[in-house]
Amino acid sequence: MMILLRTFSTFSKASGLQMSKGKSNVFFNGVPTAIRNEIVHVSGCSEGTLPFKYLGVPIKPSKLSIKDCQPIIDKVLERIRSLGTKKLSYAGRLILVKHVYKSLHAYWTSIFILPKGVLVKIEAICRNFLWSGSSEFTKTPTVAWSKICTDKKQGGLGLMNECIRNKAAVGKLIWWIHAHPNKLWVKWIHSTYLRASIWGEYQCPSDVSWTWRKVCRLRSELQTAYNQNEWSMMPGKAYSIGKGYAWLQQASLDVGWHHQVWNKWTIPKHGMVAWMTHQQGLNTKDKLFRLSISSDNLCCLCGAEEESSNHLFFKCQYSAEILIRIQNWIGIVLPKSRGHDWKRTAGMTRLKVGILNSILNAVTYHIWRQRNGCRHDMKLLRPDGCVTMIQYEIRTKINKQITGKLARKDLAWIEKLM
Repeated sequence: MMILLRTFSTFSKASGLQMSKGKSNVFFNGVPTAIRNEIVHVSGCSEGTLPFKYLGVPIKPSKLSIKDCQPIIDKVLERIRSLGTKKLSYAGRLILVKHVYKSLHAYWTSIFILPKGVLVKIEAICRNFLWSGSSEFTKTPTVAWSKICTDKKQGGLGLMNECIRNKAAVGKLIWWIHAHPNKLWVKWIHSTYLRASIWGEYQCPSDVSWTWRKVCRLRSELQTAYNQNEWSMMPGKAYSIGKGYAWLQQASLDVGWHHQVWNKWTIPKHGMVAWMTHQQGLNTKDKLFRLSISSDNLCCLCGAEEESSNHLFFKCQYSAEILIRIQNWIGIVLPKSRGHDWKRTAGMTRLKVGILNSILNAVTYHIWRQRNGCRHDMKLLRPDGCVTMIQYEIRTKINKQITGKLARKDLAWIEKLM
């Protein structure tokens, strides 16, 4: 304790900062009462009790319970309820889930092994909000959460699976034990747990703390990712949570259509509906009829055939008429197949490919929007009115996106669109 006090004194002289003894506490574990009283007297600090909060997180000798983690759940719920976000599009909700709500507990997952029940609860809140705009379960998801929590190149939405992310964050501690034996806390690990054992061969006993057992169990899971104490995915480089997450998730193969949906030319809300189309996630009437939610399975737009995703895009008479009008506008025949790859078409520049994908996604979005308006509100625009809306949004996007000079062949085509 005297060494610690001398260190504080030296730091104070060098920086001019003073320790506030009235706001500071000393915490003990397994220390006799006489020594406790002496330390409290010498330090001038009062004795604190566990648990307590430090930098916004609970500090306690045992593992965290779901009750201890309730503050982060409450923060997520409070943020959802305060913004009034029910009227946001899927794309708007996705941005909030990705960049706001899930960042609230990223700090906790980087420090603690959180109880699985907490992570499942947070994921349930985010899932419910994405599909219904509410923290409560009011709408059945149309795409599995496991699919959503994959990279966009693999057909997902780029969200992180929180259970895997927590493992990847704890994996950094395992990396430090592998690669940084001179760190103070790693030396403590060696003296308390490992002793003369090699970390890669260490067998965890059953009478140690819950946290250390979890760390050792994850060490075994990550064991094959190391090669002679080096992280195999980044030879010669330090471990990162992102690389650890990618390894734990065991990513699937890339899909061929991701660049058609997710590109700088596509309006986000259009991209979300296009993504749901590729994932067969739209609640068309053929699905609703099988679930006894709809009394019939006929197309809301034409009423002639069974309403399915393949029929709506673009076998339906209404959508086919819109497609013909759009083709006359752009001077290019659009595909009736969602899997068409513009990159394989000769003479297509990158700019033209991006705009054509944007147009096709806009057509998909507005047809689905008209279908919903017809089914729920009995309102349906004429095809030329729907085309006018598509043209307006595409022209607005082009005006915002193009900032530099264009190639001559692109310029003539863009001028025709505008």
